[in-house]
Amino acid sequence: MFRKDLKTAFLLTFILLSALQLFAQPNRVQPSCPMNLIIALDFSGSERAYLGEIQTVLHALTDTYELHETNLKVGIVTFNRGAQMILPLTGDTKQLDEALETLRIPRTVYATDIHAAIEMADEEFRRHSEPSIPKYFVLVSDGDPHAHSRGYGFQADLINMDRIKLGDPEEEIDPVHVFTLYTGRLSPFQNRFSEEVRKASIRHMQNMASDKESFFFYEQYSLLVEFFERISNCL
Repeated sequence: MFRKDLKTAFLLTFILLSALQLFAQPNRVQPSCPMNLIIALDFSGSERAYLGEIQTVLHALTDTYELHETNLKVGIVTFNRGAQMILPLTGDTKQLDEALETLRIPRTVYATDIHAAIEMADEEFRRHSEPSIPKYFVLVSDGDPHAHSRGYGFQADLINMDRIKLGDPEEEIDPVHVFTLYTGRLSPFQNRFSEEVRKASIRHMQNMASDKESFFFYEQYSLLVEFFERISNCL
């Protein structure tokens, strides 16, 4: 009798855990309006304190959707000293999940080569995105405070960003809409020089966005998620 009750209890526990696991899985939706999205993540040393924020934004932007070869492709780029294509534009949800699962910062690198990430994303759009499909680039970064402390370093960022925004009509290269999301320090520094660097980093992120409505602080990331939810449903 005891063995029978124990077996029944074990079976009920197994069913309950399986059901909870099933309910915990995200309800992915497939967009009704096509788009291509590349997300560039700052993996420099200055962003190590904000890894939780970066992961939150990344999952918020990707967990909602079921990828599709024609309706939705997603790519992921990371950068510090140079850039790395972690996930080329893909319509395969399994590939996306595998990339997210293995995404790690390998070591501390105090370099923020935003220009390299933009160039890599631009090349990926040009080679592997179909014409006339709306294209979006999301840059998640603290805006390269180290370059500000040296007094230079932004020219290449702005040049590459202008190129990706404009596209090339003669070559039938579509323009890309750029969103920037600042994940650096929000509270002011007491030190005047450090505070000027922080403010300059934020201004740089604002300047790289397609327009003033396309720049967000981390605490506003839900507004960016809502934007993609709307356009994915043709709203």
